[in-house]
Amino acid sequence: MCKIKFYHKIIILLSIAVVSFGMWLFETGCLIQIFFGIPCLTCGITRAFFAIINGQVAVSLKIHPMIFSIPILVIFFLFSEKLFYGKRKVVSIIILILILLGFAVNYIFNVLGG
Repeated sequence: MCKIKFYHKIIILLSIAVVSFGMWLFETGCLIQIFFGIPCLTCGITRAFFAIINGQVAVSLKIHPMIFSIPILVIFFLFSEKLFYGKRKVVSIIILILILLGFAVNYIFNVLGG
């Protein structure tokens, strides 16, 4: 398996941040929704993030309740070689599954509830 170097991971995260900021700044909306007509699991994360920056935590949670899992996912991405080794591997996988389930439940409520 090809390992991604740490500085490459930083570049990837910065690229995602720049694209997200550009989408928010120019109000383009979710690219998945634009191209495919359906919302994605992370639709609303950028708006929720900027609501937090503006001090509107309650609004942020209403927009996308999984916003606070993003720092955990970033840590997993940056330090995956250390977190998915030995006994930590099982705990790391369980945490990732729980986060994915949270995103899936949020998605289902958003799609069914409008």
